[in-house]
Amino acid sequence: MNIWVLLYKFAWIVVMVVCVIGVVCVFIPKAHSYRELQKRKIALEENNARMEARARQLETNQQRFRSDPDFIERIAREQGRAKPGETIFRFPATNTTAVVTNKP
Repeated sequence: MNIWVLLYKFAWIVVMVVCVIGVVCVFIPKAHSYRELQKRKIALEENNARMEARARQLETNQQRFRSDPDFIERIAREQGRAKPGETIFRFPATNTTAVVTNKP
């Protein structure tokens, strides 16, 4: 075989390898960016689901405020409100700790 044919084939192989390496170098950062965007999309979708659930809960509470007097009274009492003539007693939570000593 002629030396020029071998050099020609070798040059084509080198050109192809360089092209493949170039394509890989271009697409690896894009693939990494794509994965990061997918993770962000999933996190945002989860956040949207939580916010939609919270909005539904608030809409339910709003409807109950319009139509359920017992609900209104319960919420008011949770906020520390009282009816006229009632007395509210508040007992602070005490932090009691037991001391254990080992006496022989």
